[in-house]
Amino acid sequence: MRRYLDHAFATLGAMVVAIFAAIMVLIFIQVINRFLLGLPLFWTEEVVRMLLVWLVLMGTPVVVYKYQEIKVELFHFKNPGLETFRQITVSILSIIFCATLAYWGYLFMERSLGTLQPSLGISRAWLYAPIPLGSILTIVAFLVRGKEIQEPSDPGKTI
Repeated sequence: MRRYLDHAFATLGAMVVAIFAAIMVLIFIQVINRFLLGLPLFWTEEVVRMLLVWLVLMGTPVVVYKYQEIKVELFHFKNPGLETFRQITVSILSIIFCATLAYWGYLFMERSLGTLQPSLGISRAWLYAPIPLGSILTIVAFLVRGKEIQEPSDPGKTI
């Protein structure tokens, strides 16, 4: 099962890289068209905004799955039992937050189904779809890594 999840999250990571590349290309095209050619493209701003939401919310589960999030630790216990308890508590609170975000994100996406993006002519739900999807995938990442609570591999990443 873990091997399939590794492949799934690697694929999601590749998708995030592709989204980032698309954002960079679109911004470059927009700058060239607007400032050099004087012909701004009307649709690139909406596409970039939508892709940025997808980038963040699809990237979050990948970061969580790989233990690469930036951690701000106010409490660090020397006792391994208390440290494990702290990590489990943080994971549970994060799962609760993601579940709440998924629920409200789904309702928000559902409400926007009938609304169209002004310049693209597609449903505004595409802008909000990554909220519940990314939240659910982040919950999966937390649950999978919850089975292997461990110390961060790079203490330099801890603030």
